[in-house]
Amino acid sequence: MLLGLLECPKDHSGKSQAGLIADVLKRFGIRRMGYHTGDNATSNNTCLEALSEKLFNEREIIFDPVRRRIRCFGHIINLSLQAFLLARSKEALQAALHAAGDVAGTQSVENFSAALGESAPPASDIPVDQTLEESHGRQQRDRNARRVEFSGWEGIGALRKLHHLAVWLRNSPIHSDDWREAVNRNLGIDNTTRWSSWYKIISVALDKKVQIVQFMVDHDKDIGLTNLLTGADWDILSKTHAFLQPFTEATLITEGDKASICSTLRLMDGLLSHFEKAKIHYSTPEFHDSRMLHSIEMGWFVLNKYYTMSEEAPVYVAALLLDPRCRKAYLDKNWKSTWINPAIAGVRQVWEEEYNINNSVNDIDGDIVTTPEDTPVAPGKPPSQLQLLLQEMEVETAVSTDSDNLEAFINAPAIKIDCEPLEWWCRTEQRRQFPRLSRMAIDILSINPQSAEPERTFSGARRTASWDRLSISCERIEEVECLGNWMRNGHIVASRDGGLGLVCDPDGVNGNVDTEISDTE
Repeated sequence: MLLGLLECPKDHSGKSQAGLIADVLKRFGIRRMGYHTGDNATSNNTCLEALSEKLFNEREIIFDPVRRRIRCFGHIINLSLQAFLLARSKEALQAALHAAGDVAGTQSVENFSAALGESAPPASDIPVDQTLEESHGRQQRDRNARRVEFSGWEGIGALRKLHHLAVWLRNSPIHSDDWREAVNRNLGIDNTTRWSSWYKIISVALDKKVQIVQFMVDHDKDIGLTNLLTGADWDILSKTHAFLQPFTEATLITEGDKASICSTLRLMDGLLSHFEKAKIHYSTPEFHDSRMLHSIEMGWFVLNKYYTMSEEAPVYVAALLLDPRCRKAYLDKNWKSTWINPAIAGVRQVWEEEYNINNSVNDIDGDIVTTPEDTPVAPGKPPSQLQLLLQEMEVETAVSTDSDNLEAFINAPAIKIDCEPLEWWCRTEQRRQFPRLSRMAIDILSINPQSAEPERTFSGARRTASWDRLSISCERIEEVECLGNWMRNGHIVASRDGGLGLVCDPDGVNGNVDTEISDTE
């Protein structure tokens, strides 16, 4: 739910942002703090530190700025694959990561990409395929090759040629028309700050390889011999595409409406394994490729850096342990034994400090409305006479506190479920059997692994402030975006849909809201 979209005038520092966030929390009377999902900019650290201090000094609310800091999974993947495509060395990576940390948002990725490419030579210095440069002489080619070794996409002939082709098509309407007739698909163009842009144009190129090869033959003079894709170039494009594919799928998994933090560590485990398997593959004599090995090492370096930093927030592991498909069995199978006990200790601390409260069981159990399973009550309808009779005959049941504890759940065997983990925990049977643990699970599994939703909100606000609405004030933009968000999520029923335009009773939302258990907080 979008509660505010305030203007941040003049100073965009983390401290200024913290003040605005604190104002919104106070306006809505929110005292129970959740988690902050944002990119890896150090300004977010500053923001949370300032917010923690402000909340405690003004409202005596305790908020841990380190343990409650969630790093955007999409941003981590973007930095890792920018390193895969652009990085020359670990030293260059360290400098780029430092540059990216000084600012927030897309500017951090721009700084990262710029820092990676600062000492890369211009494209004119880059040697092209040997068969096209015989007149230059072997000695000159070798000297140039050493200068551009591992210097980012400009040093990868296949990517450089594909980039030049995309730019040439964009700048030439006549040739662009010829391309559409011959290839029947837009190539697009790469973006330095988005690794996925490279993946998309490589996908198009491989999918339309036959047509593109013929197009280049027909327009070889216009394109230039140095920009023609050779067999070796197509091989590099194929390898790069195959390597990037799992990252595309992982990004999509974590940006949807049902995405949960429980997928973050599993995906990072899988992607790190992907790096390691690819390194072994390209290290064998049969498939040896020094270019791929270098790129793999650079990408792995960044991903592993942020994987290690996840130790600062115990909820990453807590989400894994509270996923009924994983539990501790996942850690036993996939993690080093020395990692497991410290990770579980952090989760145990969260459980003991925030959820293992003696009176929670009775409080939550009192909110459960018992309904005979064989005669369900339709949402919004009063029980029938038979249902009332059956309810009178029911015996009282006790909640088993033996199973409602963290240790018992995580050490039980993993099970298959027919829904997402958060949905599983929201079901009545789970909340009845695990009243305290279900509250912990719902709180943690509700955390989004990406900051994709805020990004969509910013994009929506930009569309609201279109070129013919440039005089609209920031206050009106906030009102429009908040009301739109509330209506889309059913918190407000529009009058045209039979509502009064006010925050509605959950009983009136067409049975889509589970009212059998209410939030006791």
